[in-house]
Amino acid sequence: MESETAKLIKLVRAMPLAQQLIPMEALSGWPMPLRRGSKVYVHLPFIGANQTKDKSGMALFPPFALVTVDWSNGLPVQYLNLRFQHPWPEGYWDNQAGTFPHPEIAQLPKTEYVSKCQELLAMYDHLLNSLVKREAFTPEWKTRFSESLRLLMEPGLEPYYRALSPKFFQTFLPQSS
Repeated sequence: MESETAKLIKLVRAMPLAQQLIPMEALSGWPMPLRRGSKVYVHLPFIGANQTKDKSGMALFPPFALVTVDWSNGLPVQYLNLRFQHPWPEGYWDNQAGTFPHPEIAQLPKTEYVSKCQELLAMYDHLLNSLVKREAFTPEWKTRFSESLRLLMEPGLEPYYRALSPKFFQTFLPQSS
């Protein structure tokens, strides 16, 4: 069964807003939850991607857009063009930031990779619904979520994710000391 988070990502991609402002070849990144008052929102970054020269994968570029939606109803509340306004120092938008698949997942069979992505998106459902209910996460769940996110996140994009959602990443992917 498809997770609510996966459905939300598809919903965002189908919105006229996204169809007008986000190229079809762009990839949606990992969601980043945000609580504002009593409401829970989801930041969804969009990442530039091109097939690598050797056609073995995708060259990934810094996130160029961020769409924020209300978790309760999927309505967009913000579109941010990250080339115009972003939380990191000026960069080179055309410089490659990473590659998909990255080394940690390159050896996984496609079916296993897809299964791990579906599992992580289902864990996002639990995360977002727990935020709505203000429920705490068990240490075991938090560890499992963190390990899954660490495995699937493209390492070259991590600094951009951290800049976009520092509190979320400090909680679920604390930097090693």
